[in-house]
Amino acid sequence: MSHTEQSEMHSGMQMMNMDMRMYMIINWDYQVRFVFNDWKSTTQGEFVGGLFATMFFCVFLCLLPVLKGFADKQKSLFLKIAWQFLAATQSSITMFLLMTVNGWVFLAMALGFGIGNYIFYPKMPIWEKHQREDEQQVLDRVN
Repeated sequence: MSHTEQSEMHSGMQMMNMDMRMYMIINWDYQVRFVFNDWKSTTQGEFVGGLFATMFFCVFLCLLPVLKGFADKQKSLFLKIAWQFLAATQSSITMFLLMTVNGWVFLAMALGFGIGNYIFYPKMPIWEKHQREDEQQVLDRVN
């Protein structure tokens, strides 16, 4: 292989590497696609509505452990399956919301989780809540 061919191949590889770089930069724009392609905001009003929907979704997520406790007490297979479906769905939606890489969406999620924890666990520190959940899981495995 001649020097010219090696040089052309090397520059071609550099160009290919440059095209494959991907930067994750938080943006603060109001034009965002929420979860699905059709759920997009093109105006500031739609964006604020999407932020409120995101915040209320995150508040609802804080209710899921309460619903799981209710489903476990009822010993209902239907409620357990419904809870598993909700848990799997919420994980995907949360990931999609985070992948918008929008600062306002991040703040709405943080506010929603904060409000949800304040409402559903008002006097319990978060570390204590997680410790109780872990202890309950250990007890469930033993029984």
